[in-house]
Amino acid sequence: MIKKKEVSLSLYNPKISVEYELPTEQLEFSGMPQDIIKRDVENPLKHLVIIHARGEAAGFLELDESEDRKKYSNNPDALLLRGFSVNPKFQGRGIATGSIYALQDFIRIEFPDFNEVVLGVNARNKPAKRLFEKAGFEDTGRRFMRTSGEQIVMSMRIEKQHKA
Repeated sequence: MIKKKEVSLSLYNPKISVEYELPTEQLEFSGMPQDIIKRDVENPLKHLVIIHARGEAAGFLELDESEDRKKYSNNPDALLLRGFSVNPKFQGRGIATGSIYALQDFIRIEFPDFNEVVLGVNARNKPAKRLFEKAGFEDTGRRFMRTSGEQIVMSMRIEKQHKA
């Protein structure tokens, strides 16, 4: 197992490869990083993030500040987490959980104007829902339909660091 403190996040750097294939059952709920990067790398409202574990690129996520987030939250200071995945060769080692824990500090540093992260998790994706709950996301009660099925909207407040 990889400890939470061994997982970190960084903004996308094209020199770091985050290409991997997801199993079919995961592709139903998330896109492949290389496809998301190709689609969104030029969009200033979509922030590509690499998940690192013990110095290796182990996963990927996107933080979106486009109009899409209004479907998930009425908070103008919310970021939408999407495209979250862990490279299959690293799965089952605590990296997904560690990356969500690392998200609080990462957003405080990289995106200090934002105070909430929201996401939609497919109602059938019970492992992902459990992961997000365990790492501090709460079910907002908001629901909407997508082609892949009902989405459960979850939210995590980004607590500001208090000066000692």
